[in-house]
Amino acid sequence: MGNEKSISLLDEGEIVKMGLSVFDVTDTPVQKIPYTSPHYIISMCHSGCLEAEYDSANVQFHPQDLAIVYPMHTLVVHRVSSDYHATLIAVSSEFYTKFGKLFFRDKRSVYERIPHFHLADSQYDDMMSFADAIRRITRLNIKSREDITRGCLYLLSQIIDFFHDTAFATMGDATKSLSNRFYNAIIENCHLHRDVWFYARLFHLSPKYFSKVIQQQTGHNAGHWIRHFVILHAKQMLTYNADVAIQAIADRLGFSDQASFCRYFKRGTGLSPTQYRAGV
Repeated sequence: MGNEKSISLLDEGEIVKMGLSVFDVTDTPVQKIPYTSPHYIISMCHSGCLEAEYDSANVQFHPQDLAIVYPMHTLVVHRVSSDYHATLIAVSSEFYTKFGKLFFRDKRSVYERIPHFHLADSQYDDMMSFADAIRRITRLNIKSREDITRGCLYLLSQIIDFFHDTAFATMGDATKSLSNRFYNAIIENCHLHRDVWFYARLFHLSPKYFSKVIQQQTGHNAGHWIRHFVILHAKQMLTYNADVAIQAIADRLGFSDQASFCRYFKRGTGLSPTQYRAGV
């Protein structure tokens, strides 16, 4: 693993320029503010431990754990051991939008609920060999580099899915359910659409039947999950972006005005955004 560089934060410029980049990380800072990456990140831990919040859920990252972090999810690092060392494969937001959505969407809802899993020794060795191959390919100064990189991205998605299915043999069928596809759709569209009919139309179902199936599969109707995800995003911004005005948060979440956002948030939490931010 020679000629690698240690970084405190991801080199945004290199990620954007290369589309697909590999970084060696040994000095991740402990920060009480959230980091929301626009990029798709795959992280492999070699040594030490990292403790963090991922979308407000506590997670721990140990040696030979592989983590998959999709764009626009929030990470707050609370503790990093002195011997922490990880390799990160970063897919730029543009490259992910162009190609990654094709390769990494089938299990998205599974990975977002449980963002990491443990690799067996042979799987860990294979992932590191593949990461090294990507590192070398991205350094090539040839016209066909994007085509080769796209192929690497496809192979990477297949390898990760295979290793995941080996670790969680029963999860394969879960990704086929309507509820998991609905979850993916909310992630991509909740800033623009909060109506059940929109999501029902995506799956060519009537809103009534669509919500009934979601209720059967998850225990809650479709409207519940839409509100849950919108309010989760709102809570994160209210908590970790204290300098951002409530009107700006309303705009980011696709509300027509601040008043409608406040009503929506209070119906879901019992508190106004101002009260929630103040910790009432």
